[in-house]
Amino acid sequence: MIKKEISSCPKEATLYQNFYRGSQIDPSHDALIFQNKHFSYRHVLDKVQRFAASLIRLGIKKDDVVTVCLPNIPEAIYLLFAINQIGAIGNMVHPLFNLEQMRENMNLTGSHLLFCLDQNFDKFTPLLEEDKRVYACSPTSELNIIKRLAYRMMNKNIKKIPQNNRLDDFYKSEPYLKNDDDYLKDAIYLHSGGTTGKSKTIALSSFSMTSLCSNGKYILERYENIDELHMLAVLPMFHGFGLTMGVLALLFHGGTLTLMPKFSTKETINYLAKNEINYIIGIPTLFEALLSKDDFSGKKLQNLYICFVGGDFVSESLINRFNQRMQEANSGCRLLEGYGLTETVTVCAVNRLSENKKGTVGKPLPNVKFKIVDSETKKDLGINQSGELYISGETLMNGYRFANKEANDEVFSIDENGTKWVKTGDCCLLDEDNYLVFKQRIKRIIKVNGIPVFPSNIEDAVMDLGFVYECAAIGVIDANRGHMIKLFVVLNKNYQITNPDEKINDAIIKKEGIYAKPKEIVYLAKMPHTLVGKIDTKELK
Repeated sequence: MIKKEISSCPKEATLYQNFYRGSQIDPSHDALIFQNKHFSYRHVLDKVQRFAASLIRLGIKKDDVVTVCLPNIPEAIYLLFAINQIGAIGNMVHPLFNLEQMRENMNLTGSHLLFCLDQNFDKFTPLLEEDKRVYACSPTSELNIIKRLAYRMMNKNIKKIPQNNRLDDFYKSEPYLKNDDDYLKDAIYLHSGGTTGKSKTIALSSFSMTSLCSNGKYILERYENIDELHMLAVLPMFHGFGLTMGVLALLFHGGTLTLMPKFSTKETINYLAKNEINYIIGIPTLFEALLSKDDFSGKKLQNLYICFVGGDFVSESLINRFNQRMQEANSGCRLLEGYGLTETVTVCAVNRLSENKKGTVGKPLPNVKFKIVDSETKKDLGINQSGELYISGETLMNGYRFANKEANDEVFSIDENGTKWVKTGDCCLLDEDNYLVFKQRIKRIIKVNGIPVFPSNIEDAVMDLGFVYECAAIGVIDANRGHMIKLFVVLNKNYQITNPDEKINDAIIKKEGIYAKPKEIVYLAKMPHTLVGKIDTKELK
C-alpha cells in the first residue's frame, strides 16, 4: 500500500483527531504490539470508536471525568482516545491505587466511572455502593486461548466478576464517527507533587500535549519514515512523559508502540532482537536493569536509535556505562538526558544525538522559552547564573484543578508583556550555549553551617563508585550545624567491597568539600520508590 502524505500532528487538534490522522497514513500498519500480537491502526481505530459509542450509551458527556486505572495494555489505549473523542476528561491514576486512594481521588475529581484491571476489581467493589460504576479490563481479551487460560489460572478471582461489569458489550456498539473538537479545554488529569511538593491535580489540554508531540521528529531526529519505527511504551500513562512521548507522539506520526504493562528485561531484549524496539524512554533503574544483563549486548543493540532517561536523578556513571555498551556493539544509539515537569507536559529540554553537552539536560524545545530568575528579588539573571527556572510556551498546563486560587497564583507568573510563565521550583542555570544545567530542587538544597549543599551533587559523586547501585542524600537537623547530610545507599550485588564508608566519604569530600560529608551513612537492601519510580526521599526522612 502507498502511504498517504498527511501533515502530522497539528497543534490545533484534539488527541483523538491527531490519532485519527496518524491512522490514515497506513490503516493496515501496526499501531500496537502486545504480547507478540500485532494490532493494526484500522483495528485500534474501530475499537476506539466503538468504545466511544458505549461511553455515550452510559451517559458520559463532554467534561465528565472518567477514571482510568490501568497499566499499558491495548484497552488503556482504546479508552484514552475514546474518552477524548467525546470530549470527556481522562483521569489517569496509578494501577496500584488502593481503595482509599481511589475513593479520595474519584470524590475529588467528581468521577463516577472507573476502568480498572480485572485482577484489581475485587478491591474496588465497595465503590459500587457509593454511586460509582466500575468496569474490569483484561490484558488478555484479544490474545490467543492459551494465554487467556493461563491468565485465568493465575488470577482465579476474575471469574467472579459479574457480566455487567465486563467490557464484552462495549465493542458491540456501532462505531461513533463524530468527535469533540475543543482542543483547549481540559483533556487529561494527571496527579503530581506539583512544584511546591504538595499533591496537585494537573489539567492538560489536547493543545499542550500535542504541542509537545509536534516536537517528536525534532527530538528523535527522524524526519522521514518515522511510521516505520517502534517505541517501547512501558512508562505508565499516569506519568506525563509516558503518556506523551511514550504513547501519543509515535501514534500521531503513524509509528508503532510495543506495549509493556510491567518492565521486563527479558521481553525487552527479545523485542530488540526482532527489531521491534527502536526507542526507549525510561527512568534510571530501567537502564540499570538492562545493563545488568549480559545478553543486552551484540548486534541487536544496533536496532536502537536513541534512548532518553529522566524523571529522577541521573548519574554520569549510568550514561557513560550505557553509551560504552552501545559503542562495544557498534550501535549509534546513545543515552541522553532531558528535563521536564508535569506542569509543562514533562519534557521541555533535551539533549539530542546531534546536539548535546555533557553535564547538562539539553536545550529548550523549539516552542518553549526559559529564563532564570533570582528567587528573592524576582529579577532575570544572565548566563551562567544560578536561580529558579521559569518556563513559558505552548506546553503549559491549563492549571491546577480542585486547588485554591493561591496554588495557581503561586505556580504562575505573568510578566510585563503579558507572557505566562510556570515557576518550576528548580535551581538551574543557562550556559553560554543555551544549555540548561539542572542543579537541584530548591526545596532540597541543604544549608550546612550556612553553606548550600546540593544532594544531587553528593549522589552523583557516590554513583560514580562502581559498587553503589542507588543512593539518596537528605538533610537532618543537627544541634551545632543546623543541618547535616544523611546518606542512604544500596550496594551493587555484583561487587565485593570493604570499608565502603571510607571510599564514599573520600569521593564526596573530593568532589563537594567537607561540608557535604554525611553525618551518617545507612545501607539498605532496597530503596523506597514513589508510584512513578523515583526514590522516595519523603519516606527516607
